[in-house]
Amino acid sequence: MISITLTTVLFLNFNNIPLFQLKQNIIGIGLALMIVISLITIFLSKRLSEPLTRLREAADKIAKGNFNVRTNIKAHDEIGQLSISFDSMAQKLQEFMIAINLREEIIQEQENILLQFSQKNEDSCVCIIDIVQSTMLTASLSNEQIKNFYEIFINSIAEIVKKFNGIVVKNIGDSLLFYFRKIDSNDTDYFKNVLECCMIISDSNSELNKKMTKVGLPGISYRTSIAYGTISIAKVATSSVDDIFGVTVNRCSKINRFALPNGVIIGSDCYEKVKTFNDYQFRNMNATVGAQSIYSVFLVTRK
Repeated sequence: MISITLTTVLFLNFNNIPLFQLKQNIIGIGLALMIVISLITIFLSKRLSEPLTRLREAADKIAKGNFNVRTNIKAHDEIGQLSISFDSMAQKLQEFMIAINLREEIIQEQENILLQFSQKNEDSCVCIIDIVQSTMLTASLSNEQIKNFYEIFINSIAEIVKKFNGIVVKNIGDSLLFYFRKIDSNDTDYFKNVLECCMIISDSNSELNKKMTKVGLPGISYRTSIAYGTISIAKVATSSVDDIFGVTVNRCSKINRFALPNGVIIGSDCYEKVKTFNDYQFRNMNATVGAQSIYSVFLVTRK
């Protein structure tokens, strides 16, 4: 009875509304519904696309090498699960890169320690200067005095060596190691340069001792030895100066003890190259070098 009454009322109301106004009302309701639906669609679309955009941007950053990026999308749907998996992957990649970088640093440090030998060996004159009884001379000196002692010795000798285009390699205990690279094929000029350098080092002993006395240090004597032969040149990443190795270096060290204080001694290989020089005289010392071999050494003096 009630439904019939409502229908009758609605029917009467619609009958009372003009047709034109009715159409406008229907169009207005339709537009309102379309606007509401569009807004809802935009909202839902934005809500769904924003996480995907964040995932895409994070993937781009990782592709460029930035493994610190994280999405941190808080959702309880498939996108949230994808975000968790993505962040976990980024974390593992970051850990792997840290491990790889650490390994590369360790390898680089090891390479810096290792010697890198040159493929080409060279024939050169190797020289060693050793202080006579240095242990006894420095036994009563303070640390500061010992520092000054070796500073004066090494710097004075190195200054002379550089004037003759020699290359100072390093100090070995109380000794100084240097050598001369054979740049041209003129043996006469090359060996005269080496001999003259070592003779001037011997002649400069009195001048060096004046420097020692001036600062209250004891005077010194030293032996100079020269050996000629093949050497191997090695580069060390931690040093700007090449190191040298080989039989020639060892031989030069062994014959040094046969030199007189402030004198110069040469090995037989070097002697064969300089024995015709008129400005020097050579005396065979008949020294025994090695357990079973005789390696001739010669004392060099000026005529």
